[in-house]
Amino acid sequence: MRETKQSAGLALAIVLLATSLPAAPEPTPTPVGPMKILEYFDNDSLPPGPRPDGAIYTFVDSADPSVSLLSRYGSKVIEDIGGKLVNETTKELATKETRQVVSELHLKGMELPKQVIGRPKVTAVKRTSLMLRDPRNAPDGADMAALKRIRAQLIAGDAPDKVIVQKIEMPGKPLEWRVYRPIAASKSCLACHGDPAKFSPGVKEALDRLYPEDKAVDYSAQDWRGIIRVTLEPLPETK
Repeated sequence: MRETKQSAGLALAIVLLATSLPAAPEPTPTPVGPMKILEYFDNDSLPPGPRPDGAIYTFVDSADPSVSLLSRYGSKVIEDIGGKLVNETTKELATKETRQVVSELHLKGMELPKQVIGRPKVTAVKRTSLMLRDPRNAPDGADMAALKRIRAQLIAGDAPDKVIVQKIEMPGKPLEWRVYRPIAASKSCLACHGDPAKFSPGVKEALDRLYPEDKAVDYSAQDWRGIIRVTLEPLPETK
């Protein structure tokens, strides 16, 4: 059976489906320069001793006061992005044929949010999933850990984390902070993420041409689609 169909949108109204799921794919290493591959390691699983040469991620409780600003601001930025995604889809589908917009949707030309005084700086925004359409959105090792975390919660019948905060440490680089939120397929998304047999004329052909390895179909409204992630640069510490 294909990847999980769980309700877990920005509103996080959870309806667990009674089904068994295949193991999630292993993370794809992230190329760094022409030769080096960046590997990701779970801090909680590392044995004592020297730290490995790679990126080490740690999940941090989003309610921890030390990350409350990052958590709240990152969550708001993601909520704004989610709203823009839905609004863009609704507007485009109202004025154009679906087959004409499948290559344009999902804010492909979106600029990073502008710096707000007194708030962390957004340095990256990413949408990713266990069921990809565009391979350029493939999760790195830290993204995959967040996806697997949500997936395991849904399989267990638990409500997934509304917000996930992750710290990433890399030798010789500043500390990286990521905030994730699970997203769901809205009704408007089903025009090109639903049952291919119900697509309007030309949509499946356009998807096959643009995304020959597409796995992001057969969703229903409010099925868990994946995550939106923002990478944040925290405010400088005051002395």
